Amino acid sequence: MPVINTSKFGGKGGGGSNTDGLERILAGLNYLTLGLSGLIYTMIQGRYARTTFFRFHFLQAIMLGIFGLLINMSSSIFVNIVGGLMGLIPGGENSIMWLPGVISLIIQIGSLLLLYGLVFALMGKEAEVPIVSKIVRQQLR
Repeated sequence: MPVINTSKFGGKGGGGSNTDGLERILAGLNYLTLGLSGLIYTMIQGRYARTTFFRFHFLQAIMLGIFGLLINMSSSIFVNIVGGLMGLIPGGENSIMWLPGVISLIIQIGSLLLLYGLVFALMGKEAEVPIVSKIVRQQLR
């Protein structure tokens, strides 16, 4: 039983039964290290590390890491701005107490997306994250 349609991926080790276990593990490690292990692997292997399967997971892990970093860094600024605006409304300063909890929930969902990508990389499949996967596919062309 094939794991994935191998016509989606090109080159040696392109996915499914053509993808060896080492490439799957290295693609999964990208999600744990936010792309650092993929960068080291690419520097060591050179052009042999450029299969579409590996590059997809490598770029997606980097994109998820960048989005998570931006959300984490800008969350306190966003809470302060919205809290200040709500403070101008009488009785509005108490209605903003839920916002930090929502932002921390979004950050935790981002962590789950990294775990989702790790599992799919180990299975030899593409992890479909709606916006991020579309951006990554555009970069792979």
